[in-house]
Amino acid sequence: MAFNPNAVFVSPSSIADLDKCPQLYFYRAVYRTPRGLKVQVTSPALSLGTAVHDTIDQFMKLPPDERKQEELTRIYNFVWEGMSGEKGGFETADLEAESKERGRLMLQRFWANPDFRIKKAAEFPAFPKVDIGPDLILTGKLDWIQKEQDDSFTIIDFKTGKNKEKEDSFQLPVYTILVKKLLKTDEVSAKYWYLEEGPEMEDKKLPDLEEAMIKIRQKGEVMQMVRQTNSYKCQSGGESCWACRDMKAAATGKGKLVRIDPTHKQEIYILPKATEAIPDSDELPF
Repeated sequence: MAFNPNAVFVSPSSIADLDKCPQLYFYRAVYRTPRGLKVQVTSPALSLGTAVHDTIDQFMKLPPDERKQEELTRIYNFVWEGMSGEKGGFETADLEAESKERGRLMLQRFWANPDFRIKKAAEFPAFPKVDIGPDLILTGKLDWIQKEQDDSFTIIDFKTGKNKEKEDSFQLPVYTILVKKLLKTDEVSAKYWYLEEGPEMEDKKLPDLEEAMIKIRQKGEVMQMVRQTNSYKCQSGGESCWACRDMKAAATGKGKLVRIDPTHKQEIYILPKATEAIPDSDELPF
């Protein structure tokens, strides 16, 4: 796909951000720092989710004969060290220890599933792109796509938050459309794995994808209009709201830069206690 400077990328997270607040969408999808990086406000819940996802991602890139439990633990400890203390938004050593233990137990459940010791992911782009309209490109970050023995594909999304994914979420419709288009298949199923709950995955019934595509395209067209008209004002009518205030604070110099995350191309900030509003787990991208 040739580079298109006018392209607007539509993803589950950008749809969710715009639905909450145009100013939140601006600071997450449009704004870049002088270093050319995105802004992220960290919290213990966000750091935990990032650590578990990054650990699984690195572990599953290893050849099957190198996927040992001690290697999974080593990767987790290494990833965690990069977001320890204030770098991960942890105010106390006890809070960090509790969060790290939660992650360890999630990875223990992950390890107990033998499939992930031997199976390879289906070949799929790290940055998938599908045209869905003039200057509209569908994308998303998929955790795992597994090719089954009958040549069908299973999308598995690892969940580290405590709350269930909302039924009207665009996550699985977007992922399914990407898989169908890029892998040229109609045989796709999807599962959520709530790693904090236990070893069982939750089969998800996929919605009507034609209807989902219409809604996704409409969301993308709204993004285009918002960008073209610079309509990024807060949905509250004020300076900021519950959804956008943390991101605005970090982007406008009210936060403390604690680390650079080159993997996700982000500057990571914490906010002063009086400003900070730690997001609930259902507002996290996991």
